[in-house]
This record gives sequence, C-alpha cells and structure tokens, in this order.
Amino acid sequence: MSTTDKPGKSQSYGARLYALVSDTLARLELKSWAFILLLLLPLTYLGLLYAVPLLLLFSRSLFSYDVTTQVTGGFTFENYTRFVTDTDYLRVLWTSLRIAVLVTLLDLVIGYPVAYLLARSSGAIKQVLLAVVISPMLVSIVIRTFSWALLLRAGGPVNSLLMATGLIQAPLQIMYHEPAVIIALVHVYLPFMIVPLSTVIERIDSTLEHAASSLGANVFRRFVEVIFPLSLPGVAAGCMLVLTNAVSAYVTPAMLSGDRFLVMPTLVQQQMQVLVNWSFGSAIAVVLMVVVLAMVALFTWFTDSASKFRVR
Repeated sequence: MSTTDKPGKSQSYGARLYALVSDTLARLELKSWAFILLLLLPLTYLGLLYAVPLLLLFSRSLFSYDVTTQVTGGFTFENYTRFVTDTDYLRVLWTSLRIAVLVTLLDLVIGYPVAYLLARSSGAIKQVLLAVVISPMLVSIVIRTFSWALLLRAGGPVNSLLMATGLIQAPLQIMYHEPAVIIALVHVYLPFMIVPLSTVIERIDSTLEHAASSLGANVFRRFVEVIFPLSLPGVAAGCMLVLTNAVSAYVTPAMLSGDRFLVMPTLVQQQMQVLVNWSFGSAIAVVLMVVVLAMVALFTWFTDSASKFRVR
C-alpha cells in the first residue's frame, strides 16, 4: 500500500463518521421528544446550580431559627412578618430602591449621548469608543470601587480640585454617604446602559433624521419625536440591566458606605454571617429577589407597550 492511499482512507472514515452523525441528528429531528434530550444537560445544570439553591433558600426562610442554640424550629411566616412590620428594614429596602433608581437615571442621562455617538460612528473611531466603553469591565469591581474611595476621600483629588478652584472652602464629606455609592455605581454599570442603547440606535435609519430636519424639525424635536421613541426598547433594556444590578449590588455599597447605612445585600450578609440568623437572612434575600423579578416584569411590560404604541 502506498503512502498516497492513507489520506484517502482517513478522509473516507471522516466522511463516513460525518454522514453517520448527520443521519442520526436528522432522525432525531423528526422525533417530538428530541428537544428534551438536547435540553437535558443545560436543564440539569440550571436545576442543580440555580433552582435547587433557590428552593433551599426559600424553604429556609419559612422556618424559625434560634440564634443562641442554632436550632431550626417549625414552619412560620414570622420572618416575612418581621421584615414588613419593622420600619428599619423597610427603610433599608427604600434606600436600596432609591439608590438603584438614581443610578439608573444618571446612567441614562450620561450614557445616551455616548450611545448615540457610538451608534453613528464608524471605522477606527467606533472601535476606539467601543474599547473605551468596554474597557472598565475588564477591571475587577473591587479595584474600581477602591479607586473611587481614593478619589472621593477627604484629602483626595476631587476635594483638592474643588478647593483649588475655590468652589468649596472645606473638604466635602462624600465617603461613607450615599453620594459616594451612587457615583461609583454609575461608573460601574454605565456600560450596561450604553451597549444596548447603541445597538438599538444603530438600527434606526439615519435618513429619518434627515427627513425630519428637511421638514423643519430642530435638534430637540428630532430627538423627542424621532430618535427617542424608536430607541425605547434599548432604553428599557439598559434601564432594566442597570436597575436590577444596582439594587442587588453588594461590593460597592459595602466598601463605600461603611457602617453608616445599609442596603439589602449588605443586610443579608449581616444577618447570615454576623448575626448567624440564616432564616431571617433567607427571607430578606427572597424579598430582594421578588423585588428584582417585579422590576424585570415591569420593564418587560414597558417594552411590550412601547413596541405596540410604536407600531400604531
């Protein structure tokens, strides 16, 4: 047998294997239960790593727990009743929602012009802008938050610059207050607003702007009556991403708020790791999860309503 025959035989084996796999998949495609077989592995993965822990968390929240003896008691709704009847815990929930909403609005105001510029750019300029937007996500959130702690401290560059320009006479106490957390979260989640917005704006035909301009519409009217309504799906997607991430953020509030105020994730950590009250901590986590799911449902409804309105 010559050496020239070996490649031909290997190719024939490869062709036979390819034909066998193709024929098998074609036969499975005709079966009604084939999609279940294809989804078996990912469904098992999601079930073991997501569904089971969530069910355990929810079940743990429905039982009493003695912190001193660390003994789990009987079935009860006391953990949820304790949360909704205590004004301190409700204040923490309100603080989390207020910070998340402010971060979302600021990201929308700051990110929309950047997203528009990114969508209407091309070539090397677009690649540079995209790299600038995405590059912060390549750095750990801990490093970014620590950088803001250095910038916002009493003797940091921000206060030094404001004092040098004469805008303030004494350093502003930004650290360990809500403004520090809001500023850092705006920076952390800004790419989550810009990317979906730019994707949607890029799909808007630029000739619509030229047509509105030729009909006498100024920049403001072109934005309000043409660009913004057509970009509502991107606005909803960006707001949903930023809002749900901001309300469940843990690292940034924990590093920049200290012990001055709590948000929901830090409250969960305090109950579970410091006070070792697993049942009440689980109930708080479930409340936070329900709030996040409600936000997702609200923005989904908003997106569907905006789409129907735009079609009409």
